[in-house]
Order: sequence, then structure tokens, then C-alpha cells
Amino acid sequence: MIAAQRVEPELRRIDRVRHAADRRVRRTRRRLHRPVHAVATLTILLLLPLLGYVALTSRITSQSFALVRAEHDRTALVDETQRLDDRIAQLQSPERLAALAANLKLHDPHVYAVVRIPEPKAQPRPTGLAFFGTLFSGSSR
Repeated sequence: MIAAQRVEPELRRIDRVRHAADRRVRRTRRRLHRPVHAVATLTILLLLPLLGYVALTSRITSQSFALVRAEHDRTALVDETQRLDDRIAQLQSPERLAALAANLKLHDPHVYAVVRIPEPKAQPRPTGLAFFGTLFSGSSR
């Protein structure tokens, strides 16, 4: 029993020593990589604002090109609208219509006829069962 007590502390001490050695190795590796991590972090911190600036500048540039394109399209549409308005005015001119009527041998009437149309008679409102038929029909008054 005494020997069993001595063996157990020896194993614990060996595990503790191995663990301490592993910790030292890990710590040494971290120390070696620390400058690399610092340079990478500094590079990222410097490049992120620069990339943001470039992205914003490209966005502004693309929007200004889109604005110029939209203004060009607007100008073209205004010009075409003016041209079409002139064409409509030309087609509706009384001189042109008179010339077309003369080609078709049309003339103004010599006698004007006035025709009277009788006033429509008011329909009486339906009563009784016919009243219910008007509620469900599609016609509205």
C-alpha cells in the first residue's frame, strides 16, 4: 500500500510536467506568430477604410454616369415629343383637311337639318316582387 501511494504522485507530477511543457511550446509558437498577426491586423485595419473609399467613389461615379444618361434620354424624348406634336399639328391643319376633302369630292352642306329627339320617359320604380328582382340584377340606377 505504501508503494501504491508513491506511484500515484509520480504519475501526477509527470502529467503536470508534460502539460507545462506543452504550454511552453504553445506560448513560444504564439510569441513567434505575434508579429505576423500584428502586421495582418494592421494591414486589414488600413485597407478596410481604403476599400470603403474606393467603393463609395465608384458608386458616385456610376450614379453620375447614370444621371448623364438619364438627362440625355430626357432630352431625346423632349425632342421627339416636340417633333410628334408638330406632326400632329400638321395633320390636323384645316388647310390639309380641306385639301383631302376636295380630293374626295366632299363639300359643306347647303342645307342644315335640325332633328329633335324626344325626351326619354321616366320609368316608374318597380314595386312588389319586381322590386326584389332589381336588387339582384346587374343594372344600377
